Amino acid sequence: MSNYARSAVYTASQALVAQGLTVKRSHLTEVIAALLGYRTHAALTADEADTTREYHLDDAEIYVLNVPLGTGRAVELGLQNGPVVVQACTAALKAGDGQAGVYESVADFYDSHAREALAQVISDSDDVAGAMAESNASFPYEPEMEDACPATSDLWAARDEWTIEAAGDLTGEYDPEGDRMFNGDTLNCRGWLTYRKAGRAGLVFGEAGGYGGVDDSWRDQDHEDELAYRQSLESGPAAG
Repeated sequence: MSNYARSAVYTASQALVAQGLTVKRSHLTEVIAALLGYRTHAALTADEADTTREYHLDDAEIYVLNVPLGTGRAVELGLQNGPVVVQACTAALKAGDGQAGVYESVADFYDSHAREALAQVISDSDDVAGAMAESNASFPYEPEMEDACPATSDLWAARDEWTIEAAGDLTGEYDPEGDRMFNGDTLNCRGWLTYRKAGRAGLVFGEAGGYGGVDDSWRDQDHEDELAYRQSLESGPAAG
């Protein structure tokens, strides 16, 4: 068992005792393993012993917990006060993270960390910088990323790496007195973050990238407005 998981079992046990609850260490071990993405503690132990893996749980920079799996495991074990036990185990994992970040779901990871990281990746992208240079607008702010957590592959099932990708818009400030023709002041962008897996719940940053291009949908709107104006001229004044 990893030091991280072992420490969390001890911390959760102490917290539960302080609440007047005594839970077998073996049961806490199973719930902790499930929160870390493993169906059983035996599966965690086998994964930790796998020398073909580049990283293991204790190497992780980020942990994304599988709370539904942990909750289900507590039910299977017939634990009384199951929600309290899961909460204590989750808190123990978050308290024992050291320098790593611990998140309770992929959505929590996106909201609390990845959205901002993706915006920064897009802002730093050479491809996006090129699109900015071709525009006649300045872009003083980071992109506005989509609010909803993007759909991803199953983080806990991924063996070697896992990627999260999301879209965002960079809105520029157009200068009508500039010396270039208007060619759009919004960039449609996407960014991606790829992590190496460290166990099932652990992540180690691998690489990132971003790309974007000018949103020229304004051209269609201008064309429609011009067409409507011409049609109104051709039809003449409405009958009174």
